[in-house]
Amino acid sequence: MSNSDSQWSADGTNIPNIEPHTKTKHLLIEQYVTDLIYTLYGTGKRGVTNFTIVDGFSGGGIYNDRESHNTWQGSPIRLINAVREGYLKSQRTYPLDVKFIFIEKNKEHLKCLKNVAMSQAGFEELLDEEIHTFTTEFPQGIGKRIEQCEFISDEFENKVNYCVFHGEQRKGHSLFFLDPYGYLNVSMESFRKINSLKKSEIIYTLMARDIERFVIDKNGKERENFYKKLEAEDYFKNLEKLQGFGREAKFRDESMRLFREKGNAKKVFTFAMIPTKDKRVLYYLIHICSHLRALEVMKDSSWLYNNINYQYHYEIYGYGFRTASYYEEHQLDLQLDINQDSKIACIERLSNDLDNLVLENNSEGVTFIELCNKTMEFNPATREHYCEYLRLLRYEKQIKILRKNKKTNLYKETQSNNLENCDIITMTNMKQLSLFNIVHIKK
Repeated sequence: MSNSDSQWSADGTNIPNIEPHTKTKHLLIEQYVTDLIYTLYGTGKRGVTNFTIVDGFSGGGIYNDRESHNTWQGSPIRLINAVREGYLKSQRTYPLDVKFIFIEKNKEHLKCLKNVAMSQAGFEELLDEEIHTFTTEFPQGIGKRIEQCEFISDEFENKVNYCVFHGEQRKGHSLFFLDPYGYLNVSMESFRKINSLKKSEIIYTLMARDIERFVIDKNGKERENFYKKLEAEDYFKNLEKLQGFGREAKFRDESMRLFREKGNAKKVFTFAMIPTKDKRVLYYLIHICSHLRALEVMKDSSWLYNNINYQYHYEIYGYGFRTASYYEEHQLDLQLDINQDSKIACIERLSNDLDNLVLENNSEGVTFIELCNKTMEFNPATREHYCEYLRLLRYEKQIKILRKNKKTNLYKETQSNNLENCDIITMTNMKQLSLFNIVHIKK
């Protein structure tokens, strides 16, 4: 993210401080890209081999970390590292071809990225913008990783068509990380263009704290520009009548509806960032994708960095991160097992979604992938939570799970024995009961 409070000098003598919530954002994205490369490239007989990764608001690539009294790597460096980590984890010998496009309108910031951050990270060979091939020796043979970086000094909006064209020409999978300051740097038209790619996804920073300035301030020029840029005239109505969680929930739900309907987003998921002592969300990381597997990977990564459990109230199902100042102010223990509490609420919410869907399709059954496709976007459960819940129902003989027309042996003690996409779930003849009446959720 590059804004008036984040200024880099070309020689790196001046770099901005990194905030705790921004560090978590970077770690989450780095984890996600590592897992995405491993999942799409490193699994199956032969995975996806071509990736185009666009950082639309790159900044200077380096920060000052006041907590560690050291420097902190920005998103461009972390994206490159994440790809390499996913590649090493995969241990595949067929080529992985990745092109990185880093866009930053401020020339001084871009120079800092190239002259300081890339060099300090040991990526000097990528500065010439040529294609580079690296080899790695794995136990099963020699692997090949192909990398190219392109550095562009311009507004992201001016380069959307260029980036989409590259994604189309290179085929494979495209990831756009868009971390602007405010609403007005990315238009809804740009979201539609990116979503038109066959295999693409977007991670976008949506500033929630600007609700009043853009949405509720009825006479403001900024409000008019906001509605025009994001084509949001028919959204966010009556927000001024709501307060607290109710307003935030309405804002989040309307934002997701906006991206689905106007941006042609097939699947939308959020991660909330709460950096201050109160409960208000500063911004959401919006994950937009077209494929279920990308959503599943994002949920796994989000679960690792989630430390709040309020998200289950008011139909807010996303994950989130709250900085330590909130817990200090309220004399709460940051080390409380938030994820265990969240897991119980998560499974309970999941039972509401899946039980009705299985019941509705009881005559012929419903496939596991159909269950996931119809519900995963709207609840906090990961794929493993789905598998765990269905294994427990199978163990209690409330459902049958058929694989190739034969009953499976999926018992709750067999955590590694997960469901497959084509498995068919049907109810037994027994009376349907709530899971929470028959089983205790274990850690």
